[in-house]
Amino acid sequence: MTGTASRLSDLLGQLSPPVAGECHVWRLPVVPGRWDAFHDVLDEHERDRHRRFLRAADKDRYLTAHVGVRLLLGGYLGVPPQSLRFGRVCRHCGADHGKPALAGTDGSLDFSLTHSGDWVGIAVAAAPVGVDVQEVEERTDIAAMGRMVLAPPERAWLDGQPPERTRVGFFGYWARKEALLKATGHGLAVPMAKITLSPPDEPARLVEWAADAPLDGPVQLQDLTVAADYTGSVALLTEHPIQVTEAELPAPEE
Repeated sequence: MTGTASRLSDLLGQLSPPVAGECHVWRLPVVPGRWDAFHDVLDEHERDRHRRFLRAADKDRYLTAHVGVRLLLGGYLGVPPQSLRFGRVCRHCGADHGKPALAGTDGSLDFSLTHSGDWVGIAVAAAPVGVDVQEVEERTDIAAMGRMVLAPPERAWLDGQPPERTRVGFFGYWARKEALLKATGHGLAVPMAKITLSPPDEPARLVEWAADAPLDGPVQLQDLTVAADYTGSVALLTEHPIQVTEAELPAPEE
């Protein structure tokens, strides 16, 4: 076992589940072949999905995300990662289209998954959690997307920014809203433009929820530490002030 592999094993064996108000966010760079040795922790459905990707980059991203989720949750729960089972039951309507969640547990541990560019992010918390990272892409038509994503006060704020800040500002709003809708479990069922958030140059907070679907409870938001060409945020449904810990999951080998 290499030194790095030993560090990974040691870390997974020492994980303690987050308590109320805590959120652990793990970053996993997408590196070809890095997690190939852990392919057997996936279930048959995940293996089948992995086989179906045509592009090598998509295969690597999928394997990084799903192996990472299993290793981390297995470490938190003290169980073999291949023993974990997942479901997608919507907590709002009971249909099979909800956010992925652990099945057969007491529900005290929630997780959220995101990937963008060359990074995968996994958030773990004791409350409903959502995480999102967005690569700041030059080809995105932010004027057109802004009409779908931003509420009127947010569009007004963006219009008042200098040109060099508008693109990052737009993706900052987008990451916060994606994280929030993952945490609530509403996903695309709630139009993003019905949600108003604080501007990206201020601490993240919910200003107004104008959607028809009710909000489940108090929301806490926090931006993540990301590279200059990314934006990222995490959201928790909790009344507790949140404490977010960010770390990179060690690779199994170098």
